[in-house]
Amino acid sequence: MKEVILTNKEKINLENELQKHKSHRTKQFKFYLIIVVVGTIIGGIPAYIAYGHKSVNFLFGTLGFILVMLIPLTVGFLTSKKEVNKLTSDLKSGKKIEGKSTIKSINIFNRKIILSNGIKVFEPIEYYKTFKKGDLIKYKISPSNEFIFDCRKE
Repeated sequence: MKEVILTNKEKINLENELQKHKSHRTKQFKFYLIIVVVGTIIGGIPAYIAYGHKSVNFLFGTLGFILVMLIPLTVGFLTSKKEVNKLTSDLKSGKKIEGKSTIKSINIFNRKIILSNGIKVFEPIEYYKTFKKGDLIKYKISPSNEFIFDCRKE
């Protein structure tokens, strides 16, 4: 395992991946925010018509429900921010990790490969179900292990 300086093409790939993560994160945040607000309004209108105008508690209940639904949304948004921060730090460092290692285990559900030196990579689509435990593979990844430049069988 050695650290190598990124080429211009790899820097561009990393920048594109970073922009893709940022735009996906904001798009998902807006989407779920709209779902929570619109869903609460749609669900609240019949309840308000039925007996909401008689009580102020209906308003507080609806606002409380929206706030409770926004808590997991905020946690998910902040969690996804970690990936963006890792990719940003990888881009600033300008290095990648290259090496060869044997496969220690493969997760059959998401095809995540754990190598004998502790590095985790995902099986590329073009090699789907061709890797086996004990195979020697060559990899090129970012230092934070968030982006895989190359992963192939040796």
